[in-house]
Amino acid sequence: MPDIIKTDFHIHPNYSFDATHENMDQYCMKAVELGLSQVCFTPHYTTIPEVIEKYGFVRKDGKKFPVLGEWLSDYIRDVREADAKYSKKGLRVFAGLEVDYSPAIHDNLKKRLTDEYRFDFLLGSVHVIKGGLDIMVPEESHDIFGKMGLNEFFDTYFENVEKTIESGLFAGMAHLEGYRRHGTKVNPEYGDESLIPEKRFEKVFVMMARREMAVEINLSLFRNGLNIINPVEKVLKIARDCGIVRATIGSDAHRVADLAGHIDAALAACKKLGFKIYTL
Repeated sequence: MPDIIKTDFHIHPNYSFDATHENMDQYCMKAVELGLSQVCFTPHYTTIPEVIEKYGFVRKDGKKFPVLGEWLSDYIRDVREADAKYSKKGLRVFAGLEVDYSPAIHDNLKKRLTDEYRFDFLLGSVHVIKGGLDIMVPEESHDIFGKMGLNEFFDTYFENVEKTIESGLFAGMAHLEGYRRHGTKVNPEYGDESLIPEKRFEKVFVMMARREMAVEINLSLFRNGLNIINPVEKVLKIARDCGIVRATIGSDAHRVADLAGHIDAALAACKKLGFKIYTL
């Protein structure tokens, strides 16, 4: 029987440039209200050279700030202060990042994120495919899903997923079916259960299992009208059968109102498939 613990390990506080200005304290107060045991903040950390100019920013002191600049110490300090405050109320608070990985700067990235700073959790993610196009940006969706065939897209997408896993930097992988968000609006094939690229998922899940990584059950597609967990149960079964034993739960909240939204769907999937919930 898996451990059923309420957590949220994918949260974008005001440090993320695409989030609201709501701060960690506001998220933590909501987490206590919701009965969560642990939360982990994960501001976006974009490292891909060709998209740094577009998306390589965080928000510091209310202003846009280069993501590769000096802000991590301030961020971690804020998290530790929140943990000291809210652990007294039964909530542990951890410092993480959601990282778009670039092999071109692997050595610098490893030094900074695993040697210089004490992060509790690093979440790998793939937003960007060739040409610097972002699958999560609606304005770029037609240039991706309308012009690339299904197999061409999957070739590029899963190649980037594999490189992220191979880096050895990450404890988990975020929203592995994130392409459904806008892909299904342009091409219904992305939502066709019979066209799920099972062999591609098997390959990445075997790679993840060897590294004892967790698969994320991301809940953001409930907010996009698709009303499904990400990845869907069929894909999570593949993960389980490939040896992955733990799942992180992530609301992918960019505002306090979305914290732990639809968490019951993730808890039900963990219970049904036998995943232990990732905790720290």
